[in-house]
Amino acid sequence: MNAKIISGLFILTLLATGCISEYNVMQSSSSKKPLFVTGSIIENTDVTFYISEGFSLASPSIPDESYISHAELTLIGSNGYKSPPAIHQGKGAYRIPVGALEEDVEYGIEIAYEGNTYQSALSKPVYTPEIDSVSWIQPERNGPVSFHVSTHDDSSESRFFAWSYTEDWEIAASIPTRIFISSSWDYFFTNNSLSLYYCWKKNESAGFLSGSTESLGENRIINQPLYQCPVSVDDRFTILYSVTVKQKAISKGAYEYYQNVKKLNEEMGGLFTPQPTEFTGNITCITDPSKKIMGYVDVAKNTTQKRIFVDPAQITREWNNGCGRIFHEDVLRFLDSRSITFADYYRSGMRPAGDEDPEYYPETVPVAWAPSYCTECTANGGTKNKPDFWPNDHR
Repeated sequence: MNAKIISGLFILTLLATGCISEYNVMQSSSSKKPLFVTGSIIENTDVTFYISEGFSLASPSIPDESYISHAELTLIGSNGYKSPPAIHQGKGAYRIPVGALEEDVEYGIEIAYEGNTYQSALSKPVYTPEIDSVSWIQPERNGPVSFHVSTHDDSSESRFFAWSYTEDWEIAASIPTRIFISSSWDYFFTNNSLSLYYCWKKNESAGFLSGSTESLGENRIINQPLYQCPVSVDDRFTILYSVTVKQKAISKGAYEYYQNVKKLNEEMGGLFTPQPTEFTGNITCITDPSKKIMGYVDVAKNTTQKRIFVDPAQITREWNNGCGRIFHEDVLRFLDSRSITFADYYRSGMRPAGDEDPEYYPETVPVAWAPSYCTECTANGGTKNKPDFWPNDHR
């Protein structure tokens, strides 16, 4: 077959987190680009669906024309319900509020696009049980930390699960400093607030995390692996670390579909790679069945979540941030040799570090200098957006 590889934006909106992963597709050169649709219907939430087309693998980035911006997406029900259209948010994202879902009604989505109508298979809302625990373990000294989730469902109705997680952690500048240079570059001053010392970072999971109890005698998952964190290459376990795990029960069809997608992502290009036509999902074009569309829309009655904190004192790690200080007298000699000013030195990324030198009193002069990533937590990727759930005994 004369074929070419195209790449499409396949966005896994697990538990409405909007995580993104790249998805490669084999497509006949004689056919049109397939549509990609993904998202979940979750009771009493604002959910986001993503719609895009495939694009050439030769593209250095996702072309703007691959995002679908002029579709109309609505929620539909087996009882005749049809919602107002979703609001396009840009980049192929369509946001729509979901109200209460009746347990005996089947729901799905309908998309009107370029004269055709697409519909997902209707299904009843799936109930999600509580998470029993989120745990972690560091099997080896200075080795990675592994996180796990446990859950069960006494009703045995939920046997397929999907998870996503959000990491939050507090960091601090390596060198607390109380001395700064003025905006006019002509004098130093002290500030004891340490406003650039503490920061927070955030990360959300990408990809599809799933598990099943279908082959088990008991409807219980114990210590399902979620992810690993290296401890010696970043600052996650500097001051305080938190992870919030979200859980959603899914149908067997959704589980099998995303398992196939994951397999395709891992094996793309192999001799026996499964083709996308083997698992097109639960969305079809009802006006023209020849139209290709990929994606799976599941329906959830609820989601559940659990958060844990990890104290870095519980973790063994070797951490070298590479920060050192240059004494002020050495900086003066360097500036003089290069005929540059403090302003030039500051613009190059260097900052006053530590406190002022008492030998120069009453004039304010730094004791030393260091790179900005050592003295300013914001220069190291942090923000001042403290999570609202952060413990009060921390900053």
